[in-house]
Amino acid sequence: MKQLNHFLLLAFIAIMPLNVFSQVLVEAESFKTKGGWKLDHQAFPQIGSAYLLAHGSGRVVADAQTIVDFKEKGDYHVYVSTYNWTSPWYKGEGPGKFKIIVNGKPLENTLGSKGDKWEWQYAGKTNISSSSVKLVLRDLTGFEGRVDAIYFSKVKKTPPTGIKELESFRNKSLGYFKPKNGGEYDLVVVGGGVAGCCTALTAARYGLNVALVDNLPGVGGNHYLSVKMNGLLNKNLYPNVGNMLRQLSDLVIPSPEEYANEKHVEHFNGAGNVILKQRTSVELALFRKKVLESAGVKLFQSTHVYEAVANKGKIKSVQGKSLITGEPIVFNGRLFADCTGDGVVGYLVGADYRIGREARTVANESLAPEVADQKKMGSTLWWNVKKKDEKVSFPTLKEMPWAMQCSDEYFHDVCKGGWFWETGMTRDNALEMELVRDNLFRAIYGNWAYIKEHKNEEHLNEELNITSYIGMKRESRRLLGDIILNENDIRNRVKYPDASFTTTWPLDLHYATEDNAKYFPGWEWITKCDNDKKSSWVKPPYDVPYRVLYSRNIDNLFIGGRNMSVTHVALGTVRVQGTLGMAGEVIGMAANICIKHNAEPRDVYKKYLNELIESMKKGAPLE
Repeated sequence: MKQLNHFLLLAFIAIMPLNVFSQVLVEAESFKTKGGWKLDHQAFPQIGSAYLLAHGSGRVVADAQTIVDFKEKGDYHVYVSTYNWTSPWYKGEGPGKFKIIVNGKPLENTLGSKGDKWEWQYAGKTNISSSSVKLVLRDLTGFEGRVDAIYFSKVKKTPPTGIKELESFRNKSLGYFKPKNGGEYDLVVVGGGVAGCCTALTAARYGLNVALVDNLPGVGGNHYLSVKMNGLLNKNLYPNVGNMLRQLSDLVIPSPEEYANEKHVEHFNGAGNVILKQRTSVELALFRKKVLESAGVKLFQSTHVYEAVANKGKIKSVQGKSLITGEPIVFNGRLFADCTGDGVVGYLVGADYRIGREARTVANESLAPEVADQKKMGSTLWWNVKKKDEKVSFPTLKEMPWAMQCSDEYFHDVCKGGWFWETGMTRDNALEMELVRDNLFRAIYGNWAYIKEHKNEEHLNEELNITSYIGMKRESRRLLGDIILNENDIRNRVKYPDASFTTTWPLDLHYATEDNAKYFPGWEWITKCDNDKKSSWVKPPYDVPYRVLYSRNIDNLFIGGRNMSVTHVALGTVRVQGTLGMAGEVIGMAANICIKHNAEPRDVYKKYLNELIESMKKGAPLE
């Protein structure tokens, strides 16, 4: 009988909520006041969550703080999920130091500077003497310290770190025992960049029930992150393709007479004028949100999709997680559009894809390498310097052994970063984005440290300002459709019966510069393009076939954005945002045809191509 009672007790304990034992989990992203700490999702593949980043450009950021409720008083052990971010390159103490402060008292240990992976570090012991306490994250350096979660427990036991175990631990601790139902939709668009916005708006204008799920706080993707929008709108085979992009950009839709002379958004080599109204990225994101929601699009922002369910080649649902609350949410749909840029949805359901450069033998492309490799275009951060009224100091390279060690032989004497401050050309920009971004931090900090130390008189009153911390990506996975567009299609101007949206950009491919590769092999951070060479230029425009916009092995998956079905070389022209927006409009039109005829994306080409052509001629409804 004693053994039976003991077994029942253990079983009861196993199903009790964690907080019964006064174990309290606080997700950093849930802090009410974040101070100077920034919400970052780029380690989601490693930890299954967003985290807070002390992004100070070398200056200590303001405290993050919140109030935490406790059901039991007493002594608690405190663990913090954090990461010594310089550990891939430097085995000594890292720069991301911070303290945990409970009711005004700093805990014993300084965190964030040791270890070599995301892990739970022991902050110390604290006594909780009231039902609610003030919890503070205090940055000590301004050099990118990071906090995922804080765990209070009366038992000194480290929480799990495995991605699946950690997710289960989070959900139980936060009381999320079942994902929230996000709704049933005709079309679920994942990825809220320009391509995803245009896809969602177009479909909604035809009356489809549409969800748009995005992991940024503002819609627009790279454009929200301040990447300029390129790609001509006035060279299309079907002039009315582009009207949704115009509406989302608050542009006037030209009359047929005005179309050929329309000012456009392409600015390459001074070829045109940026005509977007003078708004900040945040203001334009709010404008787009208003347009989307007025059309009936259900918008889910700061929501990261990380799971999907498919059966017999058809997606049933995708599951996201709120990057603010940590709550999982499921979206069910008839059709799905992967506009993530990383091919996230396709990857989760086993869609065919490529990453890196194809061998020349694959499509006989002149710009392809002889042997396939994992090289790709990388990601960028913006930075600049600000003039101050007083002298501004900065640590020396000797004080920053974790940074890129620039020297007289190699440094960049500049006060502003451009597109060519780019890294991650040999890394997986979908799964390793935190690592890629961190490498660019090292480059910016190391280069500026050298400038301040060796050219101090010229830069005496200048202060570093890294204006972005979310990497602006160019290339990762490319999902495969019934056609894989290649260089020869574009150069030879191959005409396909399903010609749809138009590309006008050159075959714009980026490579690490020779001198940067010499000094920083494997972790290059300055690139070049060959757009001044004739080999990069093709006679625009080129009309891209519809068949690059759906998966060849997942029946109800559209593929938009830069993860569409192209080779690495062909990606050089279609990847710019104006072009991707027009591709999104074509997807929205095709989705309408699918719902109307209970068809799949492939059927639009095989059975309903004339209907798609008529839709492209007319353009999507303007309201």
